[in-house]
Amino acid sequence: MKRFYPIGMIALVCLVCFSSCNKGMEEPQKEKETLPPVEVKAEVDNATATTGDSIRYTLTAKSEPQIEVTIPEMGSQIAGLRIVDLGEAGPLERDGYKIVERWYQLKADIIGSYIIPGAVFSYQDAQGKKTELKTAQIFIEVKTVIEDKEAATDIKDIKPLATIPRDYTLIIGLSLAGLVLLLLIGGGIYFYRTRRGKNTAPPLRPAHEVALEEIDQLRKEELIKKGVYQEHYFRLSEIFRRYLERRFRFQAIEQTTEEILPELNNLKGIDEKVKGNAQQFLHHTDLVKFAKHTPDADEVEHENQEAVNFIHTTKEEPAHGPTG
Repeated sequence: MKRFYPIGMIALVCLVCFSSCNKGMEEPQKEKETLPPVEVKAEVDNATATTGDSIRYTLTAKSEPQIEVTIPEMGSQIAGLRIVDLGEAGPLERDGYKIVERWYQLKADIIGSYIIPGAVFSYQDAQGKKTELKTAQIFIEVKTVIEDKEAATDIKDIKPLATIPRDYTLIIGLSLAGLVLLLLIGGGIYFYRTRRGKNTAPPLRPAHEVALEEIDQLRKEELIKKGVYQEHYFRLSEIFRRYLERRFRFQAIEQTTEEILPELNNLKGIDEKVKGNAQQFLHHTDLVKFAKHTPDADEVEHENQEAVNFIHTTKEEPAHGPTG
């Protein structure tokens, strides 16, 4: 028995080592973490900027190749920041996933804090179930060019300033001369304005003249012939909304179509059919802007003519003064 005892010990040690090695080999074979079919995010490249800086706001959807993700249009929800450019990228294939982006180039002209609300993405799975994914809000802080005011005042004197005797006679003389000069300049300006009339500023151009001129300029650029449908409809919609805002004195540029419709319905003295045509125009432009609908040539011309007809029908007639 003593002769086989070392052999049994060796076998036992080998069995333990084999079991440990086998367990170590099995650990990497654990089930891989299951990734969601769709991942979305919203981000900016610069959350703290100064006035005039460019801020890039990007919406990204990463999904399995067979899933179509709808990226929301956030242009109407970006309040206070100026959209200077926009575009899309993708779809790109990466690691077996499809990636699509929509970006906006923004600028802030006024210092302060801005909030971009959460973006709501949507998609349908293989069973036809519609799912929505919402990103978090984004906070942007816009500061002045001089961020550290204390640094601007952090000036230390090298030595005390020397006291210089003042010649008050010269100071009084110069002050009186300056006062006389100011009185002469003020009198000349008053006399000139009295002779030429108080109101010399040119009158503001009527809203319809500006809008019709902008539509004509947009047509001359021939964006539709170049296949740039979205930009054409973005600008046509913006011209129409600016006209509404200047003509009827209600906020229209930064409002959605659904927010504008009640304002249109409440307009006095406008035929109901004309209001209905304006509502259809806004809905049709939204289809091209946000739903990527591609209109044909007749449809484009119809939308342009609808905008022109509405402006002609609702333009403000010039006030005629009394004749003598």
